[in-house]
Amino acid sequence: MRFRLLSSLAILPFIVACSTKPLSIDLKPGAKDVIVSKEKPKEVYELVAPLTVSHGRGCRDFGYLGDEKSAIKELKNKTLELQGDYAQITTINKPHLDGGCYVNKYEITALVYRKSNAKKIQASAKNSQEEIFTKKMRELKSLYDDNVLSKDEYDSQKAKLLKQGFNAK
Repeated sequence: MRFRLLSSLAILPFIVACSTKPLSIDLKPGAKDVIVSKEKPKEVYELVAPLTVSHGRGCRDFGYLGDEKSAIKELKNKTLELQGDYAQITTINKPHLDGGCYVNKYEITALVYRKSNAKKIQASAKNSQEEIFTKKMRELKSLYDDNVLSKDEYDSQKAKLLKQGFNAK
């Protein structure tokens, strides 16, 4: 009697693992707004991370067959979890025959992107221009202090830099 109970409990994980009922995937709130494409994003986006998702599992009748629609839903959900809003699909592996097993998994690999804050990018560019301007002014002052430039040359170059402002290259 104990042997039957123990042997039944021992095979239970295999029975559960071989379940043929596919998992239903629902979109999380906000995930419907995630853009999925094979193209690189055209607007200003920053790369967040690579991501691989799958739907389906097992071999032939042991498991369940994955499908594209469910894999896309999973991709949108995981992209949202990574705080991304764009997923560029790089590879798709559909269910296929592999040796003696028909692999049920539908797998998508993608690059997750997040839309960049335009104000942040503009501020960064402005800071960069300010840094270049400051560096040029310091170099000019250093040349004057080292007596490489005369007072007139220094004043002339300084006036040019000030006229150009942050647009100095």
